[in-house]
Amino acid sequence: MMRLSWLVATLPLRRPPLPPPQCRRFVHPWLAHQETLREPAGPSSLGNLPDFKGGTRLLKEAYKASQLVTPNPRIAHAKKRAAKHATQKIDAYAQSLSVALREQLKVFRSVLRDLPPFEGQLATLTLAALEREGGRSLREVENDFDLMRRAVVRAGKEATADASKATSLIDAKERMEAGLTSVEDTFNEHRGALDELITTVGKLRRLPRPVGGEPVLVLVGMPNVGKSSLVSATSTGTPEINDYPFTTRRLKLGHVIGTAGRYQVMDTPGVLARTEDERNPMEGLTLAAVEHLPSAVVYVMDLSGTSGKQSAPLLQLGVREQVRERYAGRPWLDVRTKADLPLDPEVDPAAIPAGTLEVSVIDDINVDVLQRSMAQLVGDEG
Repeated sequence: MMRLSWLVATLPLRRPPLPPPQCRRFVHPWLAHQETLREPAGPSSLGNLPDFKGGTRLLKEAYKASQLVTPNPRIAHAKKRAAKHATQKIDAYAQSLSVALREQLKVFRSVLRDLPPFEGQLATLTLAALEREGGRSLREVENDFDLMRRAVVRAGKEATADASKATSLIDAKERMEAGLTSVEDTFNEHRGALDELITTVGKLRRLPRPVGGEPVLVLVGMPNVGKSSLVSATSTGTPEINDYPFTTRRLKLGHVIGTAGRYQVMDTPGVLARTEDERNPMEGLTLAAVEHLPSAVVYVMDLSGTSGKQSAPLLQLGVREQVRERYAGRPWLDVRTKADLPLDPEVDPAAIPAGTLEVSVIDDINVDVLQRSMAQLVGDEG
């Protein structure tokens, strides 16, 4: 029989410092203690990402801004008045586009910078996944977006300089129209940068995420051990089915209405038996949920030997020791699923953590006990 001590020794997990948790109110003693350690989190959320205005809308607003410019009656000379009017209309048009682009990018960067830790990790994982799928990095997209704005400013300056040289009323009008067209053409030439950033922002805004202000029970375990079934069995109502760009798995987020309020039950991608630097983005989501959310851990194990080779029972017990050590002191519940099936012969019953709750969703074994135990983790009477 493989020794658990050997497994733990060969599958190390470096325990990082726990980041400052977000400021929320919870009942469980551990969560209540964390409340005293919390610093106010940033006000941002992925839902606060700006709704970028599309190219057509920006051009319409720029046109309206240019139409508000009227000739200056204080300029007595008709030719000079027409030339000045032409330069001011072009400048208003270009400035409207430039300022709108600059402010949208500024707000976008500000929101990303101030995201709560878990949402920040979600954004990072998503952007990395988009890049792996052949997309460009966010830095490249932002650089092209800024180059677009600079090109519009430059086109506006060149057009106003040209319009200032008008020699007649007709010439001033023609130079003005040519200048406005030049700025618009420059904008459209670089418009792909705006469209690409709009697409990226849209994907980030639609990322599923737990409801702020509610405790989260994070179900952690190796692949195919029954986490998703537990979410469905313990949730009040139908769980949400969440899609993330960095995983092909559809993850469930359940909501439970208890006697002391609401809490959430979160399915997560499986954590594999390997070192920290080998972990993929799916595992990163799981660890980020435990580290950055106001969460309790429900460690889910299938010790029947029916979950596949990569989730062999002894590996599950070894990973459990790693995760438990990493999050020592966190509210914790061990659950063995498929309790209607016998233990795998390689599992020594004495190696199963004390207090492990045996559950079978199929045979409805201890599902009600699991619901009460999970509620108690977050301070609910169940």
